[in-house]
Amino acid sequence: MSPIETPSTSTTQAHDHDHDMETSSSASGSGRTDEDKDSAYGSCDSDEIGDVDHRRHRHAILDYQRQRLSSDQAKFKSVLSNLSEETEESAQQEALRELCEMLSFCTDSSLSSLMADSLSPILIKLASHESNPEIMLLSIRALTYLCDIHPRSSGFIVRHNGITALCQRLLAFEYEDVAEQCLQALEKISREQPLACLQSGAIMAVLTFIDFFSTSLQRVALSTVVNICQKLPSEGFSPFMDAVPVLCKLLQYEDNQLVEHVANCLIKIAERVQESPEMLDELSKHGLIHQVAHLIDLNSHTTLSHSVHTGLIGLLVKLASGSMLAVNTLFDLNISSILKETLSIYDLSHGMPSPRTVDGQSNQMHEVLKLLIQLLPVVARNQEVQLAAEKTAFLVNHPDLVKKFGNDLLPVLIEVVDSGVDLYMCYGCLSVIDKLVYYCNSDMLLDLLKSTNISRFLAGVFTRKDLHVLMLALNISDTILQKNHDVFVGPFVKEGVLFAIDALIVPEKSSQFMFSTFNDIHLSNSSSKKYVGKEVIRCLCYSFDVNKSSSTPESRNCKLELESVQTLAKHIRTNYFDMNSSTSETGMTPILEKLKSLSSELSSIMTQEDHDHVLHQIMSILNGKDVISTFEFVESGITDSLVGYLSNGECSRLEAFGRLFLSCTNQPFDYFSLSGFISKLQSALSSVEGFPVVLNNSFKHRNSYATVPHRRCTTYPCLKVLFVKEEGESTLTDYPGDIQNVDPFSDFEAIETFLWPKVSSNNNKDISPSAQSPSDKSQHEVGQTSAPKSSKGAIEHENPSQKLSFYLEGKEIDRGLTIYQAIISQHIAEHDTINGLLWNQLHKITYKRSSILEKSSPPTFTPFPSHTLFSEIGSAVEKSTPCHNILFLLRILEAVNRFRFHLMSRERISAFSEGKIGNLDDVKATNEGILVNEFVNTRLTEKLEQQMRDALAISKGGMPSWCTQLMTSCPFLFSFDARWKYFKLAALGKHQGQNGQNDSPMPRRKFLVNRNQILESAYKMMDLHASQKVVLEVKYDEEVGTGLGPTLEFFTLVGNEFQKPGMGMWRGDNSGIIDSIPLGLFPRPSCTSITEVNKKFVLLGQMVAKALHDGRVLDIPFSKAFYKLILGQELTMYDIQSFDAGLGKTLVEFQALVERKKYLEKFGENLEFEFRGTKIEDLHLDFTLPGCPDYILASGPDKETVSMTNLEEYIKLVVDATINSGIMKQMEAFKSGFNQVFPIKNLEIFTDEELERLLCGESETWNSNQLSDLIKFDHGYTASSPPIIHFLEVIQEFDYEQQKAFVKFVTGAPRLPIGGLASLNPKLTIVRKLCDKVVDADLPSVMTCANYLKLPPYSSKEMMKEKLLYAITEGQGSFHLS
Repeated sequence: MSPIETPSTSTTQAHDHDHDMETSSSASGSGRTDEDKDSAYGSCDSDEIGDVDHRRHRHAILDYQRQRLSSDQAKFKSVLSNLSEETEESAQQEALRELCEMLSFCTDSSLSSLMADSLSPILIKLASHESNPEIMLLSIRALTYLCDIHPRSSGFIVRHNGITALCQRLLAFEYEDVAEQCLQALEKISREQPLACLQSGAIMAVLTFIDFFSTSLQRVALSTVVNICQKLPSEGFSPFMDAVPVLCKLLQYEDNQLVEHVANCLIKIAERVQESPEMLDELSKHGLIHQVAHLIDLNSHTTLSHSVHTGLIGLLVKLASGSMLAVNTLFDLNISSILKETLSIYDLSHGMPSPRTVDGQSNQMHEVLKLLIQLLPVVARNQEVQLAAEKTAFLVNHPDLVKKFGNDLLPVLIEVVDSGVDLYMCYGCLSVIDKLVYYCNSDMLLDLLKSTNISRFLAGVFTRKDLHVLMLALNISDTILQKNHDVFVGPFVKEGVLFAIDALIVPEKSSQFMFSTFNDIHLSNSSSKKYVGKEVIRCLCYSFDVNKSSSTPESRNCKLELESVQTLAKHIRTNYFDMNSSTSETGMTPILEKLKSLSSELSSIMTQEDHDHVLHQIMSILNGKDVISTFEFVESGITDSLVGYLSNGECSRLEAFGRLFLSCTNQPFDYFSLSGFISKLQSALSSVEGFPVVLNNSFKHRNSYATVPHRRCTTYPCLKVLFVKEEGESTLTDYPGDIQNVDPFSDFEAIETFLWPKVSSNNNKDISPSAQSPSDKSQHEVGQTSAPKSSKGAIEHENPSQKLSFYLEGKEIDRGLTIYQAIISQHIAEHDTINGLLWNQLHKITYKRSSILEKSSPPTFTPFPSHTLFSEIGSAVEKSTPCHNILFLLRILEAVNRFRFHLMSRERISAFSEGKIGNLDDVKATNEGILVNEFVNTRLTEKLEQQMRDALAISKGGMPSWCTQLMTSCPFLFSFDARWKYFKLAALGKHQGQNGQNDSPMPRRKFLVNRNQILESAYKMMDLHASQKVVLEVKYDEEVGTGLGPTLEFFTLVGNEFQKPGMGMWRGDNSGIIDSIPLGLFPRPSCTSITEVNKKFVLLGQMVAKALHDGRVLDIPFSKAFYKLILGQELTMYDIQSFDAGLGKTLVEFQALVERKKYLEKFGENLEFEFRGTKIEDLHLDFTLPGCPDYILASGPDKETVSMTNLEEYIKLVVDATINSGIMKQMEAFKSGFNQVFPIKNLEIFTDEELERLLCGESETWNSNQLSDLIKFDHGYTASSPPIIHFLEVIQEFDYEQQKAFVKFVTGAPRLPIGGLASLNPKLTIVRKLCDKVVDADLPSVMTCANYLKLPPYSSKEMMKEKLLYAITEGQGSFHLS
């Protein structure tokens, strides 16, 4: 804000404040409630007295205002008379000063229009004074004030030729302060009178001497030009075109704000002249394109706002649309390499987006594609592109430029399409690819396509439903085959392009799996020649037009005809494939035919031996030398047959399938590569999935009011919904309410709770009157999460399972969805995209009583304890589709890999029972599976990352349903980083904004703890704050320091307390050496409920959850099996080895003996069995739990000692007591404590190893090669300082325990958070410590709250190592070294 604006602005604010005070006073006097009146003593008299006082107060204020107005008017008249008369210059100066002072403090109401009109000509005349600069300055300042407090004064100034006078004074540039004041005045006037300023030459006036002004005044000058350019006239170009050379020069300035002003001016000028090729050529002559190309380069040092960056690309679009000079210049500037960088940020990459990838990124992408389409027109297909013939001739004559464009753009365009962009972006990218291949000759095309599998890419594009996209895919295919027929016919057949073309020609005979969606492309009205018979506002035919004039209803009709698509498909089939002798009549390759045959066999044969043989043949082909395309793999039906084979509930089939990928003793065939099969499934999944990314780019957080299911304010828009009873429904009543504002994130359980009391046929007799009325209800009454008691009782009495069914557009809604998810799912199913009108449309949802269906429970299988393996994937994935089948198989294979040790152990036991293994030592299984990263689907991870950055993703209910459903059923598909972000969103409500930061950080609470009573302090802390959504910070009693460091240390100390002997919580505690258990902590079985122990498990659950909630490290060495229990996974006998190796190994060997005995008994053999040379009876085992002699497993005459007869029962009892019934109460206590902070179910998306990382931090501390990059050196140190070089060498020599001690010394926690040193916040900083005495006698000190190490400059490396080790070992547990 300029200095001259300050007085008037502050005066206005003061006036507004007075006005607000008055209004408040008025409201307080008259806005009393009935309750206030009834409770007042002598209410009538009191009201009369109050009204009289109020009227007196108002009259007093009005009298004061009238007196002040009268006084101001008199002063203005006096000044006016002094200025009007022929007086001395000194008197005029004094009058002008008085006027400026009055104007700086007066308000709009104090100055009448008549007075402003009277002052204007006099001030303008004085501004043109010939010799007195003081009079000039004061008169122009008065004009500026006048415009500021009385905007209508701008019109008076225009009428008296004031703008001309100001421009002349500015161009004369006699006095710098006068010129500066002219700039200020013109900026004010331009806001109200931009056209008059333009016609008076204000643009050139403010720009001519702009270099002589300061940066702040240069901004004022450019603001004037921006105001003028906002309203450029439709006639005449010269007033603003003359300024283009100066504006182009100003684009080189360093001030970002200045450059943005200039850019906005040029963008508006380009919009105005875009219909004139001559003016576009003129724009292109002054280095404008060079400057814009530099500014839009992502490597440019000038950082522009997103809107300006997008606008500059749009400016290039307009220039390229009508100027060949611009086209030539853009090609000379190698614009393709710049646009490549812009396109590459749209590939939905992992991690954080570019700083420019904010709201509206799609608009930027849209402009880039429009520019490319303008630069690469095809005359035969783009008649609407201006200068198409000239541009085509230019491209034909410059094949080297086309080649450069292709090499830069084709790979990234394919990457963008493959990443799953929306329909419009897909269409734009394909349009550019179509043009690139059109302009390449045969050799260039081969060179361009050699590094990409264009056949697979096109096959993926053909899975899209939209006819516009299919037409482009056909055009590209036709061009490629026309130029390189012999090279691409084979790959097109192998990758399924031919199948797609055949499906377009005869949809009824379309592909069984890959391209079955072509049946959806039929026209709704067969008599219509157009793809869409009705008007299409955003038809793809017009989505990349430059001119906005084509907006008539006729022009919005789709130009594409279905017949033309089928004609082109027939042309390609006839000319390139029917004439080729190598193409079979069915279009199938030999590999595809073989796989189809095996798929059919697998679905029909019955014996397990035949199954094994066919499975082996299938895997042999899939793992063979011949390359199998994604299309061949999907179209063969192998996935469908495998799902059918595995889904019949037989355990033997699942184990047989798993053994294909395991090195088993009794396997008749070689085992196959699990990684190879997963890779094929992942490639197939990426090709067939169509999960949408729904971005609300135009969405802005704004307050709304939801009426359903709760009456409350929201920070996001609500959906307009009308609830209507389904036709034919006789047992329910019509909903009595009107259109409702529904919270978009509410699920249908909550909606049913709201709706049922109002539509139930017996609500008149069972519902209280207050519950019936939909209006005037409090938030508690309408927004309750469960039905009123009387209603609930009526429902249960009638039918406990009775519920409502909801329908949208005639299709039943999945009750697991939020209403937002249901609506966007239906919208995408119909239109293949989402438009921005979703929030303004009325959505009609019908309801009726739901029918009672008996749900069959999913089959369970012995080797896989998790029943979720065969649970539903979700309504977002239609059953029996290739996508569903692939997800099903990936879930099976992930379980095979996760339970590899279980399967191998079972196989070894089976081999021992059958005599194939003779030694119990050989029963031991290995546990070497593949890395979990191989199950991650890159494409789906990228989509989820992009979706979570959406503005509406403030809840998991604000994302498409596939996000939640796949995360629940197949979490392994997503990277750990993506799942961690999803967890923070779903469980903790932390939305990752566009900049990667939490949009709304949680509030913080400080808590005072006693270092000598850590557990007691933890109990108090959790009693107060466990259920609160706050981040806790610790301060120690009678110690200095609070914040991150003390808090991390507190969690570490709590972790140490739980590991102390005598807690009675863990296995091995009775031995007193609990802290040395190598395999981690696991609950100690107890046959009775011990209240004190359970209380400790409740606290442990609270602390673990709070550590995850607050992002703290809690270094407790839980066992792998305990993490599985936290994740809700079932344990088996084979898990016992993970926390008690001796017991687990013995039980497995006992089980092997039991199985051997059963196997021999089948053949009538009855042998004596020994366990490692000793009879079972001679082991003298009794029915007590090993390690817990007080735990009685069973009693009775046959339960005194363990023998071969009762060994199997003994195994079952020991296993049950160890991992099930014996620890059930403890785990229930742990989970109850955990759930007080957030639902423990949210952790189920992680593996046990990942949960350990989240809770305990990184097990690896640092990589020596990265140390110098991850540490900040400051305040006396640089990376090359000798003490720093010594320091880095010393900590690189630390062993693991010393590294942990160092980390704890510096940060307060023994392990680094997820991400290691790189994720420390604040960054680890090393500074020079100033020592009062001898340097080598001083010790390092820390500020753990800031990860700050103060390091003395020791004389040698040896001395530094000695002092560091002393500090990190002796300085733990207090803040004395801080």
